[in-house]
Amino acid sequence: MTTQSGLTSIEDYKDFLKRRKWQILIPWILVVLIASGLAYVLPPVYRSTSTILIESQQVPQDLIRTTVTGYAEERIKAITAQILSRQVLLKIVKDFDLYPEKRSSAPVEDILDQMKKDISIEMISAEVPDRRGGRPVTVNVAFTVSYEGHDPQKVMAVANRLTSLFLEHNLQMREGLAKTTTKFLEQQLDQYREITRKLEEKIAKFKEAHIKELPELMNINFETERQLRHQIDGLDDQMRTLKDRIVYLEGQLATIPPDVSTVDANGKIITDPAQRLKLLKNQLVTLEANLSPKHPDVIKLKREIAELEKQTGATAQKTELEALLKAKQERLQQLSSTLKPRHPDIIKLKKEIKTLKEQLATAKEKAGPSPDSTPTNPAYINLKTQIKAAQIDLDGLKRKKRQLEAKWQDYVKRLEMMPGVEKQYRDLTRDYDAAQQQYRETMAKLMEARQGQSLEQHQAGEKFTVIDPPELPERPIRPNRPAIVLIGFILGMGFGIGIAAVVEMSDSTIRTAKDVKRITGKPVLASIADVAEIKKIRGKKR
Repeated sequence: MTTQSGLTSIEDYKDFLKRRKWQILIPWILVVLIASGLAYVLPPVYRSTSTILIESQQVPQDLIRTTVTGYAEERIKAITAQILSRQVLLKIVKDFDLYPEKRSSAPVEDILDQMKKDISIEMISAEVPDRRGGRPVTVNVAFTVSYEGHDPQKVMAVANRLTSLFLEHNLQMREGLAKTTTKFLEQQLDQYREITRKLEEKIAKFKEAHIKELPELMNINFETERQLRHQIDGLDDQMRTLKDRIVYLEGQLATIPPDVSTVDANGKIITDPAQRLKLLKNQLVTLEANLSPKHPDVIKLKREIAELEKQTGATAQKTELEALLKAKQERLQQLSSTLKPRHPDIIKLKKEIKTLKEQLATAKEKAGPSPDSTPTNPAYINLKTQIKAAQIDLDGLKRKKRQLEAKWQDYVKRLEMMPGVEKQYRDLTRDYDAAQQQYRETMAKLMEARQGQSLEQHQAGEKFTVIDPPELPERPIRPNRPAIVLIGFILGMGFGIGIAAVVEMSDSTIRTAKDVKRITGKPVLASIADVAEIKKIRGKKR
């Protein structure tokens, strides 16, 4: 039967330690030796750290506003990603001959992963009062850049390189952002300048094409149109007055004979041209008897007699043609009432009437005005002159009215076109004002961007400052050899005790009366001591 021993007293534990001391000591010593060997075999790892201060802008932001937006933490993450890129890390590994034992056997990715593990970047925070509310807030004021390795010289050199890369990349990033902003605003400004120039040309061409219908000429056009209309009305009044005067003068002229009446020897007034010709011939006989043929009166009288003779013959022919034309026209009217327009008799009469009109016009030209047709009555001449002057004034007023009406129509057309022209002009000016506003705003932003770029070039903006440069590490950060030995000591003790406990629990030997009672469950009445044990105890006592 398998038995289990139970340790219930101090004496039991003492007996257990006596029995199992070698099971405890041997594993204990082995573990301690292994831990000690491991502590002194592991290579030392050194760490070099630099502290970089996030220094705020030196120039007040109220005077010059930087164009680099975003928090420093974002830039630090971006710079970290750039530094931990494959190209940069491989260059550092090559420059400082890092991981020589792995470069010959391990792939490049494993080396880069190991180096990324050896680089650590930690933020340093502090509580500062908020500028607005005054409440304390936690902000990042600095960060550390560390590198771990087995060679202290290389560790310090790599830490220095990483620190320099952070400073350089931050400066390049800020300057690059400032330059990019400035370049972008310059391009925007050029675009708005070109848009403004095109709109100016478009407005100039529009003004040139609609110089008379521009909105700013609205009042002037209205006033000019009103004045022209008033002048035209005034001319109408003057023309009506002149027409009334001409009618009045013509009425008076009709009552006055144009010539002074000629009377014969009997005192009878001569009006017929033939009778007047006969009278003038008698006067010529008298003058030739008394005066020379070259006398002016004789020459004048002969000229007048010749004209009257010519007029008398042409007048007779004209009178005959007029009578014949009148008869033909009356005959045509009679036939037109009964015959069709295409009847041969009507066509023939029309041709005869046309021929008579042409002959009558020729006879009138031959007759011409008689020298004696010039009025000789002063009253008639005076009225005729007034009528002619009034007619000249009337014609002048008509011409002036036509000119004013043409101008008035032009201004009316302008006023009719003004609403559409004004809408187009307003659209152009609105686009131009918007482009000008964008141009001015972009120009102001560009000036601020250039100031911000100058700020970054002089390193007067937010920057990284090394307040604790990397130093040569004097002691490794690991392994911690005493701690490893101590841990081995503790683990060895536990390991030995555990092995002894397992052996003790698996041992079924009955050593005391308690074991019998525990196994059988019955009380023990008597026990026989081990003779060998008694002798051994007695020998020790002696």
